Formats: sequence, C-alpha cells, structure tokens
Amino acid sequence: MKKSTLYSTAKVLPGNKIEIETPSLSVGQTVEVVILVQESDRTSLPAEGQPLSLEQRLAFLKLPLDERRRILEKQAETMIEHYGNYKSTSR
Repeated sequence: MKKSTLYSTAKVLPGNKIEIETPSLSVGQTVEVVILVQESDRTSLPAEGQPLSLEQRLAFLKLPLDERRRILEKQAETMIEHYGNYKSTSR
C-alpha cells in the first residue's frame, strides 16, 4: 500500500483536544496520525553560544522538510531582529 504524507501544525484546544481539518481527505477514510511535540525543556538545548551535539543535529535532520524550514525561518527572523537592533543602536 502506497502512503502519502500530509504535514500540518495544530494547537492543543481546551480539553486537550487537537482538531485537524484537511480538505484532501474523504469522510470515513482511515488515516494514521503521528504527533510530534516540540520539547519545551531548556536543558535539552545547548547553552547559548555552544554548538549542537551530533544527536541534536541528527534529530533536526529527521524532521519533515516543512518543519525544518519553519525552524530556520524563525531563527533567521530572530537574527534579523538582533542585527537590525544592533545597527540602529551602534550608530
């Protein structure tokens, strides 16, 4: 059986419920759902300025491409804010 992958993010709703709406699926169709929870434990992250461990790098590479792009985009926005503020205060 061939499987296709759909990727979406969702927020946990009141009552600890998750709602997924996907127009490409049919009513009554059976699907598999995998939930990846972003770690909020800061101890699993390296200290600021410390390189990622090999295990952390491999875990990142195992994420779906869309998730990796989302993370990198967020990091790029943070750097733009950081260096944008630096430029405006250093003159």
